[in-house]
Amino acid sequence: MDKPQRYGIIWISILIALFLQIMPLPQLVADWRPDWVMLVLAYWTLALPHRAGILTAFVVGLLLDVLLGATLGVRSLALSVVIYLVVLQYQKLRHFAWVQQMSVIAMLSLLSHLLVFWAEYLHSGVQLSWEYLKPVVITPLLWPWVFWLLRRTRRHYKVK
Repeated sequence: MDKPQRYGIIWISILIALFLQIMPLPQLVADWRPDWVMLVLAYWTLALPHRAGILTAFVVGLLLDVLLGATLGVRSLALSVVIYLVVLQYQKLRHFAWVQQMSVIAMLSLLSHLLVFWAEYLHSGVQLSWEYLKPVVITPLLWPWVFWLLRRTRRHYKVK
């Protein structure tokens, strides 16, 4: 597989995460929907910080805002801040145990949700409820599986 196709693996995984983020689900399950886009972007930023970073997070955040019909730029801001923090500490985060990485992912997910809430509150005055923070519970639990799957994919296709 030549290099341009290998780099396409990153964007294919991001598109799959976008699809999972907007896929219609029953309300009971939809409240617990994990932050798929953040998980995938965090992995690629940890694995290949020279390929996926803040600009990628900004563009993907804009796409997510358009797909969700939300206020334009809200998720771009949240994802950019979260990925900025990952870029700052990616060398340390790589060497953390998976439990430590899960706790970092939980904090990043919480930060992302609070930033989105804050921006939406300033724009339309929404109120914070505990249901809004349910994804913060499930997102770090999926981190080991997302990490494992994307790592196998990266190694199989020799994405560097």
